[in-house]
Amino acid sequence: MPDILGGFWAVAPGDNFTYMGHRDGALLVGLAITAWLARKAPSTPARRALMMGSLVALALTTALWLYGALAPHLNTWMPAAGEGILVFGLVWVLFIQPESVVQ
Repeated sequence: MPDILGGFWAVAPGDNFTYMGHRDGALLVGLAITAWLARKAPSTPARRALMMGSLVALALTTALWLYGALAPHLNTWMPAAGEGILVFGLVWVLFIQPESVVQ
């Protein structure tokens, strides 16, 4: 799969590319599991902290996807859009329509 994605994004395959793909994939899987398990938890300061950390991680990766699309002209518009939607959702939940926090 890394070689397929490398070809899709026009990045030369190799050990560094494979390592970074596995590393970033593991990070995103962990982030997804954290969000999934916390989705129905009561709105506590701990849940808010997890959501803020997720927001920062997704905002940074979205910015990097956008940089990849604009500067080195990689084919990263689709992941940037997908993660951008998640960033918007977290901003909505955290700042636009926040729940009252249970102490």
